[in-house]
Amino acid sequence: MKDDQKSIYYISGQNQISLRKSPLLEMYEKKGVEVLILDDEIDEIVISSVPKYDDKELKSVNRSGAADDFSKDKDKDKEEALKPVLKKIKKILGERVKDVKVSNRLSDSPSCVVADENDPTAQMQELMRSMGQADIPNVKPILEINPNHKIIKKLKGKLKQKSFNDIAFLLYEQALIQEGVKLDNPAEFTERLNKVIVETL
Repeated sequence: MKDDQKSIYYISGQNQISLRKSPLLEMYEKKGVEVLILDDEIDEIVISSVPKYDDKELKSVNRSGAADDFSKDKDKDKEEALKPVLKKIKKILGERVKDVKVSNRLSDSPSCVVADENDPTAQMQELMRSMGQADIPNVKPILEINPNHKIIKKLKGKLKQKSFNDIAFLLYEQALIQEGVKLDNPAEFTERLNKVIVETL
């Protein structure tokens, strides 16, 4: 761990291979920041009861605020430039997401989903359901998009095109899949994906 590191970062889930390939780790890898991989079902419950270790705060990279340590003023400019895109994606996805924001944690992927600071992560919700807690509230994730990705750059010029809707859904759905979340309607996802593929051929 770096000497000047103020926090200890971790990512939790049920599949170590998926966790190591998670888009949420891209920025940390680029900056040489180590992230703990917690792949046991019980890990997230245990670590949430340990807020600090050796005077360093433990932060889940699955949460919206974890990347704030690395944010810069120019990130606000990017958010302002993408406001029309963010607004339209939020309108299309509606109640499926809590918010749509510009991400400063992505370098290679176009999108990711994270939990708001006080909400259970997607992994925690899955764990609670598997433990028989069917009555847990449906917590909406925050969709973050990468302003430097080719897809997002091209979306700026497609605000009035029909394909924008399909691409907005695909950005959201692929982000869910990468976090190990089961899609409510996989058939719709496949149909949308095939439609976009046909349009690009």
